[in-house]
Amino acid sequence: MKAQIEIRDEDDNPDAAQDEVKNSEVHEPLPEISEPRVLDAKLDRHIGRWLIILVGTLLIGFAAAFFWQALPAQQALKRAVADLAEAQEKLATSESDLEAANGELEQTSSELADAEYALALARVQANVAYARSSLVSRDLLTARQEVSAAVKNLETLLTFIQDTDTAAALKERMQTIDDAVYTDSTKALAELRSLSENLLRLENR
Repeated sequence: MKAQIEIRDEDDNPDAAQDEVKNSEVHEPLPEISEPRVLDAKLDRHIGRWLIILVGTLLIGFAAAFFWQALPAQQALKRAVADLAEAQEKLATSESDLEAANGELEQTSSELADAEYALALARVQANVAYARSSLVSRDLLTARQEVSAAVKNLETLLTFIQDTDTAAALKERMQTIDDAVYTDSTKALAELRSLSENLLRLENR
């Protein structure tokens, strides 16, 4: 009897049955995410991680290459520039030293030429003085020897005299003395005195 009554109640309340169906439909669990989508997400994260590692590795490689090649090259360039500056400084110093040496050499050459000129002049003056003294003492042989030596030494002296007129006059007077010392000792003595005065003027050329 009870069973029949319950069945009747259900048949008599169709709305209640529909509500139970709706409630059962509402509380059904949500469908789960398919496995391929989960794998794709994991794969994306994995690829992204490796891309970051790859980019970081490349950056580190570039930095290492820069420090390995660029910096040594820059240091080498700095050393080359420094060496060039030092070489230029040494060159300038060498040129300055060379100019100074040339100046000293020119001065030394000039001093040497002056010394050679003074020596040649002194030799002729000495010959003339001895010849005059010998003529005064009537030592004609010695006078002639000194005049002959004076002729040779005068040739050396004339190489230092730039004035052609002076050189010609001295040479002519010496020739006169060389002739007179054998023929006219008085004339030779007078010419020797005049030549001595000429030579004295040459000391202050």
